[in-house]
Amino acid sequence: MKNKKNRKLNKTTEHRFAMLRNMSVSLVENESVKTTLAKAKELVKFVSKIITAAKKGGMTNRRRVLVDIKSPVAMEKLFGPLAERYKTRPGGYTRIYKLGRRVSDGSEMAIVKLVE
Repeated sequence: MKNKKNRKLNKTTEHRFAMLRNMSVSLVENESVKTTLAKAKELVKFVSKIITAAKKGGMTNRRRVLVDIKSPVAMEKLFGPLAERYKTRPGGYTRIYKLGRRVSDGSEMAIVKLVE
């Protein structure tokens, strides 16, 4: 059996990346996002790469992050306070809190938060 890198989340590639980009902007701006557990696990992988690049700084990393983060407010926060906060942290920038199942369809829900 091959190793599967990402969950497809029953979406096309374009839709999945657009959703992850929007959720990552919301996570950076609000420092917390409520979503399903599968999406939360994918979001953590997506955002950790972005935060690591922002932490390194420099124009190359800024341009690389700009591909995924279109919001100027989120970019300023990433390369400002969040880069300083995680400067000495070697990884593990987020935490997933499980909330239980959603009433309507029974999906497992979770909150993704940035750690202090």
